[in-house]
Amino acid sequence: MNYGWIDFLTLVGSVGLFLYGMKLMSEGLQKIAGDSLRRVLAAMTSNRFAGLLTGILVTVLVQSSSATTVMVVSFVNAGLITLEQSMAVIFGANVGTTLTAWIIALFGFKFNIAALVIPLIAFSIPFFNSTSNKRRSWGEFIIGFALLFLGLDSLNHSVPDLKANPEIFAVLQQYSEMGFLSALFFALIGMILTMVVQASSATFAIALIMVGREWIPFELACAMVIGAHIGTCITPVLAALSANTMAKRAAMGHLLFNVFGSIWALALFYPFCDLVKIVTEWTFGSFTADMGVAMFHTLMATINLMVMIWLTGAFVKLVSKIMPEKKSQDEAFTLKFITKGGIAATGELSILPAKKEVSNYAEETYKMFGHIRSMMAEPLGSERQLELFEKVKGLENKSDEAEMEIAGFLNQVSGKGLSQEGELEAHRLFKMVDELESIADSIYHMAITLKAKSDQRVLLNQSQNIDLTKMMSLTDAALVHMLKVVSNDDRSQRSLDIAYNNEDEINNFRSQIRNSIFEERTLDDQNYQQRTYYMDMISECEKVGDYIVNVINAIHDK
Repeated sequence: MNYGWIDFLTLVGSVGLFLYGMKLMSEGLQKIAGDSLRRVLAAMTSNRFAGLLTGILVTVLVQSSSATTVMVVSFVNAGLITLEQSMAVIFGANVGTTLTAWIIALFGFKFNIAALVIPLIAFSIPFFNSTSNKRRSWGEFIIGFALLFLGLDSLNHSVPDLKANPEIFAVLQQYSEMGFLSALFFALIGMILTMVVQASSATFAIALIMVGREWIPFELACAMVIGAHIGTCITPVLAALSANTMAKRAAMGHLLFNVFGSIWALALFYPFCDLVKIVTEWTFGSFTADMGVAMFHTLMATINLMVMIWLTGAFVKLVSKIMPEKKSQDEAFTLKFITKGGIAATGELSILPAKKEVSNYAEETYKMFGHIRSMMAEPLGSERQLELFEKVKGLENKSDEAEMEIAGFLNQVSGKGLSQEGELEAHRLFKMVDELESIADSIYHMAITLKAKSDQRVLLNQSQNIDLTKMMSLTDAALVHMLKVVSNDDRSQRSLDIAYNNEDEINNFRSQIRNSIFEERTLDDQNYQQRTYYMDMISECEKVGDYIVNVINAIHDK
């Protein structure tokens, strides 16, 4: 056989070029859509048909059902959509991805589109030199489109000529003449190939090349499509491995949907292939194998959809039974909406889970402050006070870890290439996380002060207790407002004005306390200790007030 390592590497490189072109095209379109794409997915309701159309639309846009499903898994993980909503989107994604097979069948091998690649790249150059981020994203999309077809053309020319190598062709024919076992064998090949490259589009392209060169019959190319239908589930499954239970259920739902759809297609394999031939001939006037493979994929996905959309509720119950909810534990300062290493989602759509995680971070920080107020209410040296201190200490350590994880996730998202608005949003979240961690540090310093006061058996006088209680109430009100602003992403001027008013109240009261202390004449040791612990608590509250304003300013940052 005259086929060496260089030829093999050329084949692998062609697949890589095809996949990279698709990735570039997909990311360019996502950046062009930017906020619009996030709003489309975020606005989904419990209406299964709205979710269905969303799944079709987004998959047609990004040209990858795996990408859409990973987005859905990340959204379920972030609590942005329900499991039932996710099922409808996943069903739609399987129909939307059929467009890729049609593009390849209609344009990929009909004429030498590779001749247009260099002119297309030349056409994209002015877009890259534009000052507009959206135009640059269009340039990225055009180059991705060009590289996709360049890779497809290279793939078509780099596969070995099996007819020129009779020994390999004989082996291939041997495995294609075993009846239904051949269909199962080629379905397995399609599944493994898709799992390896994590893109069903590459499997479709290879199947179309093989059937176009008459290396395999039409039926076995369809079997490869069935295998790819299952293999494409690997990407969202991998994405959900470290996610929460709901995200795992969404990935499991995708897998079961595709497996059920493949089972009936294999059970009725030959009659269904005959039906596809009839539909293809009726649609185009004559039957060709490449058009037939694309039609097979479309009809299978459409039939799956028409049946499964009415069984969404049953599907949700099934995956919930397969993957029951784990018993809840103390999850304070545990990442809930993003996972260690970051769930694999596209850059633009990773912003929403990150925002939810920052909101969760703010809520957990506020819970820490609640523990401080409880410590103040406990008797000096009580066992409960010591338990609360240890709890705040542990939470502060976890908050540091959470900050690093969220910042790492945002850094990963930024590296995926965001739109200008996406980059600005990631920058806002970076700043918010940093300020929230500073709030957690100040709260921990309060806990240290209260423990030291308890260890020294220092009691504040009545006036100091009243003032400190008031200061804690002012700080609490500022934190509550911050939580409302962060959770609602409130960027109104009114929210900013309230934040500054809260800070002014805290600062003015702090100044009032300092002035009254300077007027005191008593300098005995007990008074000095009281004053030190008292002012340490007041100062930390004042710092928290400053950090709160910084958090809200970050939201308004332009």
